[in-house]
Amino acid sequence: MLKNKPMKTANFLKMMMLFLAIGISSCSSNSTDDGGGNNGGTNGVTLESSKTRVYDNTLVNFTVRDANGANVSAQAVITVDGTAITGSSAILTGIGSKSVQATLGSDTSNTVSVDVINPSYTTKALIEDYTGAWCGWCPRISQGIIDVHNMSGGEDVIAVAVHNGDSMVFPLEANMRSQFGVTGFPTGILNRDARWASVSGDAMNIGQPMQLLTTVKPVGLAINSSVSGSTVNATVKVGFDLDQSGMKLVVVLLENGVVEAQTNYTNNFGGGSSIPNFVHNDILRASFTDIFGDVIPADQQVGGGVYSVDLSASASANSTDWDVVAFVVDATGEVVNVQKAAVGTNKDFD
Repeated sequence: MLKNKPMKTANFLKMMMLFLAIGISSCSSNSTDDGGGNNGGTNGVTLESSKTRVYDNTLVNFTVRDANGANVSAQAVITVDGTAITGSSAILTGIGSKSVQATLGSDTSNTVSVDVINPSYTTKALIEDYTGAWCGWCPRISQGIIDVHNMSGGEDVIAVAVHNGDSMVFPLEANMRSQFGVTGFPTGILNRDARWASVSGDAMNIGQPMQLLTTVKPVGLAINSSVSGSTVNATVKVGFDLDQSGMKLVVVLLENGVVEAQTNYTNNFGGGSSIPNFVHNDILRASFTDIFGDVIPADQQVGGGVYSVDLSASASANSTDWDVVAFVVDATGEVVNVQKAAVGTNKDFD
């Protein structure tokens, strides 16, 4: 009898294991848990946001999808910081992070955070002045630039003088004229988009470039440069408040303080037909980048991020008065924002 005892014990253990396996299988087959938990949304309910970083008082659209990917936004209730919104979009106000969720019946979606921020960057504008020492009406724009600087109280409006037919000519001047449809002198192009209008033979419409300073821009620039022999080295940074796409960077070298006689048909600068000791400033001399822009990598155009690039250009003229001007253009070629700094200085974001 004692010899049969081990066999009985083994059979008993086998039976117990079988019952346990059946029980586990039964519990598994009756489970309704899809494993998503609160993080993924129960039953696959997912919330998406059109933006995750915005300025104050910005409209944001939300989309709710079921486990099959179908848009069920119309049937869902969406809350921002616990308060239900009407429909599937909301104007977010108040600086800070907003917590957004959706419910569909008894199911709750993932949580989406949307950061509401203040603008970081000063808006500046670019004037490209197509000019020449031979051009009698060109002092009209030269005076206009002085007037704009006086009105803006600083360098928020930045000028670049693109010379034609004189000792200060820029090699790619003809390419630029062709690109921007410049057919006569003088011509002022604002932000590579609009022509600067004159109000008389002596004066420009000062309000036109000043108006460009009133729009908030999501991009800012910083410039740090130095000189080594005849080479100017520059580190240019582009900061992004919000996600962008299609942006390009243009960086140019300007020379100041060149004295050359200027033909004059205006009443500006003393009104003479020739200004023998006219001081030419903001002269476009070289480009660190393609004159129409180098592509900023797409993965660098991210809200809260900074793109940095090291560049160099030859300072061939005999001068010690140089400026670096850097600006970002969008996919259409229009200037988004611009910065200027004297060579040998570090101009941070502002």
